[in-house]
Amino acid sequence: MIQYIEKSKIKIDENLKIRSEFNTSIAMSVRKDGIFYPLIVLKDFTLIDGFSRYAFTQEIKLPVLIERDGKKAFLKSVEINMLSNPYTEFEKARVIKCAINYLGFSEKDIIKEINPLLKFGKKVSVIYDCLDIFNLEQSLFNLLERKKSPVSFALSLLKETEEDQKLLAEVFEEKRLSLSRMQIAYDLMFYIRKRNSIEFNEIVEKCNDGDFIQCLEKLRFPEYTALKNELNKILSKYSGAINFPKDLEAGYFSFFAKIKEKEDIDKIRKLLNLIENDRDIWKFLREIKGND
Repeated sequence: MIQYIEKSKIKIDENLKIRSEFNTSIAMSVRKDGIFYPLIVLKDFTLIDGFSRYAFTQEIKLPVLIERDGKKAFLKSVEINMLSNPYTEFEKARVIKCAINYLGFSEKDIIKEINPLLKFGKKVSVIYDCLDIFNLEQSLFNLLERKKSPVSFALSLLKETEEDQKLLAEVFEEKRLSLSRMQIAYDLMFYIRKRNSIEFNEIVEKCNDGDFIQCLEKLRFPEYTALKNELNKILSKYSGAINFPKDLEAGYFSFFAKIKEKEDIDKIRKLLNLIENDRDIWKFLREIKGND
């Protein structure tokens, strides 16, 4: 049954707040038309659902549903939010953390009652992965949450040292990278470090100027970039097409053209020999296109 209680009596526990930001559309609606849907509170008036409505209303008395069982109240809140404005993966992780640390849900409860509501993908270990991302360096955590990162990407970054996590956060912010470009940048930096035995800070110093991703691509595949430029130079005077993937793991190489000058044919033959002799590129081409 809906009851009306004074706003001043409602208790706010920040640990029970799932969303890091208030919902602006709810704020506009509340300011214009008031509260249509009641808040959910516990019997001691601790707020469980309706943080945005609570924050933006100017009303003295608010409609509430009082739930005596904290777990049931929380499940109801999760269900309502997933139906009306689904949580991001970071918010889903906060649901798991809140349920375990503050509301007494067991691992069995999470798997049986909460995960069916959250609908996490199979790649995420619902409990441990969700709790692990809160160990990220704080500036990186804040950035990934704001960019609505998947948990899987956060976990890959968690493998880095705290110093490198902080550096990555600074670089991603400075370069104003979207989430997808952050993922591309990290993958490239990871392989550059592995192949060239240099650290992230050295990679960043090499890519201070110009397009950050393009610079990383040149560092990742230096021979590949040179071959691409040389082939483009030769083929530019002929009608045809050339396709180079931005990353060899993400596409395939091909070109066709009617080449009339013997000198250009010889140049292309030499370039193809170079491709064949490059271990990384040829392994990739052979896997994708066969030995032709």
